[in-house]
Amino acid sequence: MFNTEGILKKLNDVPGVHQSLIVGRDGFVISHLGDMEADSVGAVISTAIGAIEAMGRDCRQGNLFEVMAEYNGGVVIAAPIRNDAVLGVVADESANLGGVRFVVKKSIKELEQAL
Repeated sequence: MFNTEGILKKLNDVPGVHQSLIVGRDGFVISHLGDMEADSVGAVISTAIGAIEAMGRDCRQGNLFEVMAEYNGGVVIAAPIRNDAVLGVVADESANLGGVRFVVKKSIKELEQAL
């Protein structure tokens, strides 16, 4: 059986990843690891993922797998976990984005079982 803290630890062990969180669709943080304002980040990720999913539905693009926002200091990846929650991952500019995305997809499957 998977546990959320262990899954977040595996994510944060990926080179370049330094923060991760799981947030409910209501914006409340379920679990987080790393030095972040988890409540603020969780509320924003929950709201943003809902808006981006609505855009995809309106454009007839199907289900959302993940969204990535790129900043000069790195990236934030958000990925829905079923209809229950959202995974957020923060990585710096040194991270291998392909590797991070691979681990995010693997983690989503584990989180679906854990939640």
